[in-house]
Amino acid sequence: MKAYTTEPICPRLSHYNTSAGFAEEFRSPAGNTRPRIRWWLPSAYLSMGGIENDIRSMAEAGFGGAEVVPMPRFDIPGDLTIEWGTPRWKAFAEHILETAGKYNFTIDFSMTPFWPLALPSVTDASNPEHGAQMETDCAWIDGITKAAPFSGSVPVSEQAVADAASVGCIPRLAAVTCAKYADKPSHTLVHSSARAFLLNREVLADKSDPLSWSLSFTPEEDGEYVIFAWWEHPSGNKTCQNLQLDHYSRKATKLLTDYWEKELIPCFGDNFRHTVSMFIDSLEFQTHLDWTRGFLDSFLADNGYDLAPYLPALYDEDSPGCFVSFPEPDFRFDEYNKQILNDYHEFVTRLYIENHLKPLTEFCERHEINMRYQTSYGKSLELAQTAMYVTIPETETLYGGDILDFYRLQSGSMHLSGKQIYSIEASAEMNGRGNGGINSGNYQQTWGNQLWHMGRAFSCGVNQAVFHGYSYEGFYEGEGNENGFLPGTHWPGYTTMGYSEFSNNWSSCQPNWLHARLYTDFLARNQLVLRQGSSKMDLTVYRHSYEEIIDFNHAVKLYDDDGLLEQLGYTYDFVSPSSLELSGLCVSDGRLAPDGPAYQALLLNAQQFLPYSTALKLLEFTKAGLPVLFIGTLPGQSAFHLEKDIYPIIEEMLRLPLVKQVDSVRNVPSVLLELGILPNARYHSPSKMLNVHRQTQQADFYYFYNYGDADTYPLAREMAAVKTDVTLHGSGVPFLLNAWDGRITPIAAYESTDTTVTLRLRLDKNDSCIIALIREPGYLDTAFPGLHTVLPELWAEYTDGQQILLKSLTGAQIDVPFSDKKVVSAGFTAIPASIPLKGWELTLEKWSESPVPNESIKSIQTFFSLEHLVPWKELPGQEFTSGIGTYRISFSLDNGWEDGIGYLLNLGDVCDSFSIVVNQQEITVNQSSSLIDIGSYLHSGVNTLCITVASTLLNALLAYSNCHPLSFSRWQKEIRVPDAYGILNDVTLVPYAWSIPEN
Repeated sequence: MKAYTTEPICPRLSHYNTSAGFAEEFRSPAGNTRPRIRWWLPSAYLSMGGIENDIRSMAEAGFGGAEVVPMPRFDIPGDLTIEWGTPRWKAFAEHILETAGKYNFTIDFSMTPFWPLALPSVTDASNPEHGAQMETDCAWIDGITKAAPFSGSVPVSEQAVADAASVGCIPRLAAVTCAKYADKPSHTLVHSSARAFLLNREVLADKSDPLSWSLSFTPEEDGEYVIFAWWEHPSGNKTCQNLQLDHYSRKATKLLTDYWEKELIPCFGDNFRHTVSMFIDSLEFQTHLDWTRGFLDSFLADNGYDLAPYLPALYDEDSPGCFVSFPEPDFRFDEYNKQILNDYHEFVTRLYIENHLKPLTEFCERHEINMRYQTSYGKSLELAQTAMYVTIPETETLYGGDILDFYRLQSGSMHLSGKQIYSIEASAEMNGRGNGGINSGNYQQTWGNQLWHMGRAFSCGVNQAVFHGYSYEGFYEGEGNENGFLPGTHWPGYTTMGYSEFSNNWSSCQPNWLHARLYTDFLARNQLVLRQGSSKMDLTVYRHSYEEIIDFNHAVKLYDDDGLLEQLGYTYDFVSPSSLELSGLCVSDGRLAPDGPAYQALLLNAQQFLPYSTALKLLEFTKAGLPVLFIGTLPGQSAFHLEKDIYPIIEEMLRLPLVKQVDSVRNVPSVLLELGILPNARYHSPSKMLNVHRQTQQADFYYFYNYGDADTYPLAREMAAVKTDVTLHGSGVPFLLNAWDGRITPIAAYESTDTTVTLRLRLDKNDSCIIALIREPGYLDTAFPGLHTVLPELWAEYTDGQQILLKSLTGAQIDVPFSDKKVVSAGFTAIPASIPLKGWELTLEKWSESPVPNESIKSIQTFFSLEHLVPWKELPGQEFTSGIGTYRISFSLDNGWEDGIGYLLNLGDVCDSFSIVVNQQEITVNQSSSLIDIGSYLHSGVNTLCITVASTLLNALLAYSNCHPLSFSRWQKEIRVPDAYGILNDVTLVPYAWSIPEN
């Protein structure tokens, strides 16, 4: 392989920097740390007022910016065109930017209308200067032997002719090749027999017909031969009537950047400063064999051999060449087949990087914005490598099937190349796709569901959420409008992705938008923490692959050990050959990239092929002190054709003391312990938690998430709470950073050494927390406490006066050891019995259809003296109720906080979002916890409690669709059933005792 530069482009992220101190920003997150949201616009069928209404709504809900995606009007029959780049579109786009500035909001633009990339200026597919997408198809004929030689016309690919004709073109013959069968039934060819015929010398053209070429061929050896004709042509693929761009052509990329620099950016003037990023979605174009003009000549120059004879190993005439069905070539060679595949895919990956990603990122850098890109998953390209060449790599929940390893594929490249932001398209679901459950879809996704997707992503390196998404509300004043709305729009408003299909329409049309700010604040604080300093990982797993199995093809775990490493506290991501070639990458004190992720060991799991240069790197790293574990089969062959043999290098590595061969993934934890490799966050008992470790000079930050080993949201709702002691690597005073309310509080119960802190973690299902070990007292704008208890298992916290307050559910007297070596006895008041809360008043604000498309009629119904709480749909006449429910109750306590008694509010299950007011004081609570400590807000005597629950719109939508089935006939028939909303079970007060021991 030709040696390419492997230095990624990392432009500045000016829009993401902040002048605020960490503590200040954690309490009040700035726009640059806030989640973003995809904003679907119906072409240019907009109004200035509608644009402002949407941006104001998103900003007030706590989003930091929107990704502008013009879409066809899928809600009505039509030709699916998009008005983009016209004077009207430019005017609206400028107004979007101007309005964004007004609301301290920022904008990302999709680089072309919809996706895959396509431009209205690309009109002549036959013109190389227009950069239209290319592909190659094949026609073949066999039965050729010495006794039956071939003489006649070269076979023509009907697919190539049809595709080219669709855009007024004719295919070009790129090569004619042959090879001998080694085994005809399996279509296995003899590698040494493969050859290409010389065009215009052995293969002769008929000047009157560009599709007519003749060949005479008599094999010199015995056996049956196959002749292949390779036809290069424009794919004819279009996006919204525009020809798709060649993603491997620098000319095509320049057309795209020129269009922005000449047609769009000048129209925006100073308002362009409100742009943060250019965005490009995943590669969803369909081509039988990815190609570009001059492909074979370029491959020869870079790889040193002619690829044409070996093209049969690459071609699958039935595959669209993408995520829907990755190629399974019709032929294979008896030797070097894998290496030929790797050479091709590596070459295409490098074309994509050199001719597409780099120029796009350089364009963005010129304009002081970022290139955010779902770079290559969905095509046969190396994802880990391409992620290094954009400012902000992006993944997504849907295509990865929420498999944790799918997120880790890019996180390794991100960590090694020093990127600050790793983004995610979150969290689409569609009628059973997306792990939200059977028939999950639009207007159904809950905030709890969204937190499940995001908790998993955050745990694997992601630190920017881009919600999927926000539909333009439908205001339109142009010709054909209906009462100020887009024609054909009905309640509950314009929606881009179908009323029952892709989730989710996050907007004020849904009741649970009431609590949006609570959740966006929470996500912003987590994102702030997950961007601090550098990520510190425990392990990295080597992976060299050009295809990622995603949800269309049943996503699978890539390092599958049944969670053994994760449940001991180990973190890992994936590293590719390209990232190991980064200059400056070294081993020091037994860690790879010590100033970055600081991996303690590198694992190769049943890796059969290894690039020669990678083998040399591994040998170098191991000699410098990095442990390497070969799991299962040893690498036995070079990954690329014409490379040197790697086995002598592997043999030399195996003689080194830090290189181990392990039978299976199940034995890896014990081998790591033998090598003295402990996780940065070591769980004292196996726990279904994930963790992230970020380090700065002032602090070590740890993020923990209870994933419960649940790969779907319904399973996650059944997961168990976790509790374990955790030993954290790092020094300093531990603080709890509450991402729900922004409070930063010192932890009162822990043990510490010079290099570790041990404390107890308790996490409810789908719950997370942040621990910071702080080394500089002023860093968090709060004083270090003087004493702490050294029993991590104690339920302890500090009072405002920095005294230690102990809580107990048993009331048993205990001896409390303190950090000053004193032991103090603590006694508690007798604990009363649990108190079931009965006699609730429930006021339901029921949302239903309205003649105004983006509004709902809201009717009130009150239920009195409810002895038991049940889902709203089980109340009389409320089967299809969506809306906002307010629960009120008064109750009397014999003992309150002033008597040494506090209470946990056991809410059980609630759907969806909720807020709590205790004795007229609103408290911000953890939405993922079923036990809420409200003790300090309660007193003896009469107390009041008010809980407000907001639902999704699904149930009301189902009622509407039952009455108006024709309004929903454009997409899939509605088959969902009403969801359970509200407080779903009885509520109890669980008492505890508290005490302040005198030290």
